[in-house]
Amino acid sequence: MEYNLTDLKKKKVINVADGKDLGKITDMVITYPDGKVKGIIVPGKKNGLFFSGELIIGFKCIERIGEDAILVSLCEKPALKSSATSSDDEDNEE
Repeated sequence: MEYNLTDLKKKKVINVADGKDLGKITDMVITYPDGKVKGIIVPGKKNGLFFSGELIIGFKCIERIGEDAILVSLCEKPALKSSATSSDDEDNEE
């Protein structure tokens, strides 16, 4: 089955471990030049009116993509991407 980012952004991301709604996809992580999906990005914790960083959920943690929701199993603590993190830091983590 094929999905485009626009369709995926409309779906809620639910953690099956605790039933928590993590929000909707804001972006995806794709490798270049392979073009493989490495993970999805959802908003982080909400502090008042703003979100503090973003959660990066690995593709291997996606259990199922349904019509209304994407079910993920957060067996590991997802990476937290803060707005202050530069792209150079992300490249050094691999």
